Amino acid sequence: MRAAVVVPMLAALLLTPAVAAAADHPPAAGAQPARPGDPTLDALFAALAAADDDLAAARARGRIEAQWNRSGSDTADLLSARATVAAHTGERGLALDLIEAAIVVAPRWPNARFGRAMIHLSGHDIDRAVADLASTLTMEPRHIAAMSTLAAVAETAGRKAEALKWLRRLAELDPRNPAVSAERLKKLIVEVEGREL
Repeated sequence: MRAAVVVPMLAALLLTPAVAAAADHPPAAGAQPARPGDPTLDALFAALAAADDDLAAARARGRIEAQWNRSGSDTADLLSARATVAAHTGERGLALDLIEAAIVVAPRWPNARFGRAMIHLSGHDIDRAVADLASTLTMEPRHIAAMSTLAAVAETAGRKAEALKWLRRLAELDPRNPAVSAERLKKLIVEVEGREL
């Protein structure tokens, strides 16, 4: 896989507002993790799908990400926040140690797996990153950033049908997500299916 192409394309995902906010403002003590089927999360996804402008979509998306940033463990939250800081300062080994400790403390927390995937991507370790992204989606099938990242990895690797599958899933949940632009979808549909939107 062409890691030299994938990593620069995805590096910006490490700097998303939600990830940065998690490092600066850990979740409140005693906060519970968001789980699939959580009524609050379901309502936020309904708002995201129905958003009639980009601002409303970004607001719903941000609230969903804030829910996912809560592990239910103050220790795991702190370890994850420190892993994010270490990743941003180029201390990849330390970042991996910290996020793996967070996974030990909160093994059912999808965002810890996603965080480790992003650290693996920053180190050009595509196979481990993809495995962690798959684990993230097993735990939280609606994880927007994991879908977007898998689509980008698949597209860069030339697996256009797989990329299209992830983007279509993402578009159902988050039609206004920047990753699912009409131009990108049209290009992939033509390449995979030989027809236009």
